[in-house]
Amino acid sequence: MPLLDIVGVSSSNKSFYSCFVFLNKENVEDYIWALEIFLEMIGPSSQPLVMVSDRNTTLMKAIACVFPRTTHLLCIWHIQKNIVAKCKNQFTNDEDWDMFLSTWNAVMYAETEASFYEAWHLIELLYKEKHIIQFYLKETWLPYKEKFVTAWIDTYPHFGNRVSSRAEGAHAKLKGYLQVSTGDFAQVASKICLAIENEFQEINTTLESERIRIPHRCRILQFKFLYSCVSRFALGLLYKQYKMVKSGTFKAECSGHFAATMGLPCAHMMNRSKETSLLLDSINSQWRVDKIFLTACDGTEMQNEENGIVGLCDKLLDRYQEAPIFEKKDIEEKLCSLLHALRPVILEPNVQISKGRPRGSLKKNKRKEPISSTRREPSEFELVEASMDKKNKQKVAQTSESLPEIGVLNSMDAYHESNLFGIDMNSYIPSYCPFSPYSL
Repeated sequence: MPLLDIVGVSSSNKSFYSCFVFLNKENVEDYIWALEIFLEMIGPSSQPLVMVSDRNTTLMKAIACVFPRTTHLLCIWHIQKNIVAKCKNQFTNDEDWDMFLSTWNAVMYAETEASFYEAWHLIELLYKEKHIIQFYLKETWLPYKEKFVTAWIDTYPHFGNRVSSRAEGAHAKLKGYLQVSTGDFAQVASKICLAIENEFQEINTTLESERIRIPHRCRILQFKFLYSCVSRFALGLLYKQYKMVKSGTFKAECSGHFAATMGLPCAHMMNRSKETSLLLDSINSQWRVDKIFLTACDGTEMQNEENGIVGLCDKLLDRYQEAPIFEKKDIEEKLCSLLHALRPVILEPNVQISKGRPRGSLKKNKRKEPISSTRREPSEFELVEASMDKKNKQKVAQTSESLPEIGVLNSMDAYHESNLFGIDMNSYIPSYCPFSPYSL
């Protein structure tokens, strides 16, 4: 069964597990169901600002349905690898391919809409005869340019996250706990809970350290209100902007990208307020670590939950007092069963026997790995790159086989062979030649 893993980013810029959901199928309905569970967990008032994923159209539809106010971005790493998988075989030499990649990067990292359209026009002009590439880029990626091109996404607070590599790293970490891919639900749930508990302890330890340890370089007057309230990672970013102000190396015109994407004051803002210290209000809540702020964020929801439980208990008590004797006994039995309830029984899914050779057999599994392996299947771009490397090696081998064999004689052998014909080699070998048989 597919396992959906949602990964978040802490105030220390570290990844953490947010949610795990087993899916029946990877369709829109199942993704919507999983995301609605996630929304119920975090609460309607705590919707994520930004989500990053690959171009999974079913997941994209589900995100738009459940989190309409959340900005959804596409992973630029997956985009680049898809470009490799679909376009690299259209080029015969590495120089042309590198030139195409450079032109495409100019499209992706264009800082203004004008520079984006200029770079795209250049691709249309240079590769107008590459119809397959033109069609692929126009149909697959251009409709989503607002989700990956710098000119658009740098207006959203993505906090420097433009790739989904955090999720890939989290998957690798989880595999270290799971060990095998054939565990039952109870085993997998237990190991996932262990991973979450260990990570929770690490986050708590990091938070306590963030509150008491302040980098020495950041002990400056302009940051005095931020101590013990802002993470060290955010202080490091602010210090870089502060150094730009001191050295005067910042640009004359502010693009606003840093403040918009990172939620922190940029060098231009610091330059305008040199005589005053930065206030906590200018720092995005993503980077806050102070207890007062974190308690204020969670206090309202916790209070609402407590009020809800108290209200339900009051209603239950009123109904119990008004109920007849037989109904009171029924209520008492149900309450006892709730109080002494064991963990819910987790049932394994029905195994559907498919036709043909079983999964993991040698002919079908060319890598000859056991069924319990957690190693993923190679992506399309990896297959393309491996195929191109194989072709290049074959070309090199064919070229080396077609070259004539050139024998090299030892210098002394050449000298003795020439003497058979009465030739004095000393007359032809200069005094500086390292191969001279005699010292001249």
